[in-house]
Amino acid sequence: MNRSMQASFGFDTVQLEGSLFVADQLEKAMRGDAAYQKPEDYHIPMGLRFTDEQGRAFQTAMAQWKYFMVADSPIPIAGSIDQRTEAFVQGLLRDALGYTALHGCEPPQIGESRYPIGFMACDAVPLIIAPKVLSLDTPDSRFVIENSGKRKNSPTQLAQEYLNARGSGWAIVSNGALLRLLRASPSLVRPSWLEFDLEMIFEESRYADFCVLYRIMHASRAAKIWEAWRTEGIEQGVRVREGLRIGVTQALIDLGSGFLSYDSEGNQQLREALFDGSLTKEEYFRELLRLIYRFLFLFTTEEREILHASGKNEKTIEKELYERGYSLSRLKDKAIQRSGWNTYPDLWEGCKTVFRCLDRGEPALDLPALGGLFSQSQCPHLDRAQLANRNLLSAMLNLRWAVAGNARLPVDYRNIGPEELGSVYESLRTCAEHRFCLKDFLFCGNR
Repeated sequence: MNRSMQASFGFDTVQLEGSLFVADQLEKAMRGDAAYQKPEDYHIPMGLRFTDEQGRAFQTAMAQWKYFMVADSPIPIAGSIDQRTEAFVQGLLRDALGYTALHGCEPPQIGESRYPIGFMACDAVPLIIAPKVLSLDTPDSRFVIENSGKRKNSPTQLAQEYLNARGSGWAIVSNGALLRLLRASPSLVRPSWLEFDLEMIFEESRYADFCVLYRIMHASRAAKIWEAWRTEGIEQGVRVREGLRIGVTQALIDLGSGFLSYDSEGNQQLREALFDGSLTKEEYFRELLRLIYRFLFLFTTEEREILHASGKNEKTIEKELYERGYSLSRLKDKAIQRSGWNTYPDLWEGCKTVFRCLDRGEPALDLPALGGLFSQSQCPHLDRAQLANRNLLSAMLNLRWAVAGNARLPVDYRNIGPEELGSVYESLRTCAEHRFCLKDFLFCGNR
């Protein structure tokens, strides 16, 4: 299972894929700090404490899991109906998570298509249960939609296509080991769901992780609260996009002025080239833009775990070395905490190492040879210059944390959508159109 959100959430049993929720909004819900998370919102009876009810639910769920995994009742083969999985998932939802209105149903029909969905929760949330031996993304004949023209569907595809045909709503999919939450989506280009690793939670008796599952997946959240959280996240995303537009411009200023003010041989050569005209303002500005593009590429590929040559799901010593010593993700917290905001250039030297490795490839860090944007011909003057940590971290602060009102909100590059990316590139285009005004500010006092 992909653990890409562990660093953000602190729980490796939770995975957010796509734009189902804004990561920051989801993190608040995981902590219990979001809207609609008072004890009464969870329908906790008077006289009972919320923590006590969570504890009771955990003990119930643990007992159900142990029965589900009892050694003398083997998991059936892939082609059979796994009644124990159905019993476990229904019991977990009903007895631990409050889905008392959970019942079997006839396969719903929309138009000419009939969907093999056997359960409905809270009257409107379809529940699709697959055998434990079947991945939620593996096509199987049991999940074929009648009159769809397909021979097989995965459990997740079935849920998504039903929701999209209905035009709205949420669905739950589980094989006992994993539990996913999905929502109707007009786009099937990229998967979008929230997943909980039930097997890890119960096999390792992770009470804190179960509390996260309880806070988000309790029946009182079904449909209405999930939708409210999503809407709030979208509104927050709009504020983040607006803040990011400002942040991109400020990052260019941080970098442009930082390179011009640093005292080293390479920076002196940069200043002399600008002074004698061998490097024009336009060319310098284009190098700064390419540097921003490099950062954006790395933010996105690191957080989506698609940067390394070995592939997304393979853990290697080389990847770990990169993450600990070279990744740009490690600068995110440094920037917001303002730790290391000094005049040393070591962080920039680490960035240049990554750029060189991506130009030619570096097996020691599991980095492929990409060339292109990372070629030495793209930012020749910047690659020879030095940059103080405080200028680099200031740029990171403005690129990774968007100003929204009186707060800074993290930019979720893993799940960043076309609107957010469009906002970034629009900001860069706007800066380019007004480059003379911007560069006059950058060059003030440095001519």
